[in-house]
Amino acid sequence: MREFINIIEQLTESTGLAGRKPGDVFKNENGEEAIFNDIKFFPEGGGQYTSEEMDQALADIEQQVPNIQWQNSRSRRSGGFALVLFDIFVIGQYLQEVKPATADNTIKNTVTVDGSIYKLSGKAAEKTDAGLSPQDLLTEKIDLTIPNIMNQLAIKLGTDNPLYVVAHNIAMGQPLPMTFTAPEGISFTAFRDYFCEILQPMVLQKGQYTGNAGEAASKFLGGTFQKTLISFDASKTAGLSDSILTNSQGGSILVSTKGGKGATASAGNLIDQIDKIEQTPDGAKFLRKHKEIVTLLREIQNAGQAGAPLMLGVRYDIISPDDAEMIRAFKKIGTVSADNLNQLGLSKNLLKLANSRTITNPDNVNLYYHLIAAVASKAAAEVNDKTNFSSAAADILNNGALVQMYTKATSGSTTWTLQEFDTIYPSKSIKGVYLSSDKTHYSTGINGNYTFKIDKGSGVAKDKEQTTSTTRTKREKSAGVDQLASTSKDIVNPVNKPREIGTRTKRK
Repeated sequence: MREFINIIEQLTESTGLAGRKPGDVFKNENGEEAIFNDIKFFPEGGGQYTSEEMDQALADIEQQVPNIQWQNSRSRRSGGFALVLFDIFVIGQYLQEVKPATADNTIKNTVTVDGSIYKLSGKAAEKTDAGLSPQDLLTEKIDLTIPNIMNQLAIKLGTDNPLYVVAHNIAMGQPLPMTFTAPEGISFTAFRDYFCEILQPMVLQKGQYTGNAGEAASKFLGGTFQKTLISFDASKTAGLSDSILTNSQGGSILVSTKGGKGATASAGNLIDQIDKIEQTPDGAKFLRKHKEIVTLLREIQNAGQAGAPLMLGVRYDIISPDDAEMIRAFKKIGTVSADNLNQLGLSKNLLKLANSRTITNPDNVNLYYHLIAAVASKAAAEVNDKTNFSSAAADILNNGALVQMYTKATSGSTTWTLQEFDTIYPSKSIKGVYLSSDKTHYSTGINGNYTFKIDKGSGVAKDKEQTTSTTRTKREKSAGVDQLASTSKDIVNPVNKPREIGTRTKRK
């Protein structure tokens, strides 16, 4: 087995352990902390083991990392596993298969160690635990009227719940400020930051907001938020916002709550916003100042999921036109062994690209996908580093059909007050946009065109650059216990480890 332990770069945010960052804090019911250090996947790079390979992998790793706290049981369908490294323990999770993109592997943020349950501590965990978001309280989330929303809240909360009363008063158009009884067992920040995501599009419809959201309504909705339909589903909001209002003519406006994490958008999402801006009175003039990036976005969309990386690769001198043609030609051949790359007539540049990226199975390399993935990652870096793509795309989104909304409220010992819902247009919520192939172009296939990582204030990690060579020595082919022993020190003795893994000394 090849290079079991490979240092994994800093992970992007997601809802599970596969998206945690070094230093994230987990707490148990007694307030005792465990610090997340790292996560390793087997097979490294994605894929599935055979039953025999799984046996060998487990035997090797358990020799080097004793006392793994397994969170589930191995079954006949288990084709891989993950090790999650905390400062005071290591947990294991069996997986049916390992996805090539790290964050696509689902591993819950709650872990059990010696009968004690550790949960992620922080705002992301708070939102999940609060149970007050649209995703928690609404069963139907698409194309809703205000009565649709209120009926669902009545069932979920009960009509005597103070939160339902607040929503009812908003639905009836009661003016702000609004004072109400503080609900028991609910934190004020959870109410303000999560429950009010449901109230905000209702507030726009009823005109109970301050600020200049009306300018956006004039541009994109024919002048009014009234008679729009409300959606909270991610497929509708495109990852750029928390809700969307749509009218019967097809006009729409995204609503972005203050703050929020980074998100992912597709080329289509950005082109959709460009098309909407273009139809407004001053839209053509605005887009002219970003002509280069608007053209690039349309070219990426038109070139398609396989063509866009090659088009950009040639443009930024990552590959030559002849290299691009050779990559296209590989679509017609089967898989090859990584040991035979030198015999396939690859240019020096393509050979270097092929050897720069880790692959799942060196005995079965699909050079078409493998080389496109290598080019896609490098082309994204060129666009992000050498053009004004980030700032221009952010400006386009902020000036598109996107309203930024702030909930202003205060809390007392027994009552809370909703002061106002303030709006800003153009929005300032999007700080940067970055071209990414992280979730679309793999050595084993293509899962769509480029996506765009959206920075909403917390920053966005760059795509993971995979640099492990695909060529192998005889030593690597066997990859026995000796190799694992020498490299597994990175697991049990990480450089910045707070204290020895496996030490059960706890701290409060």
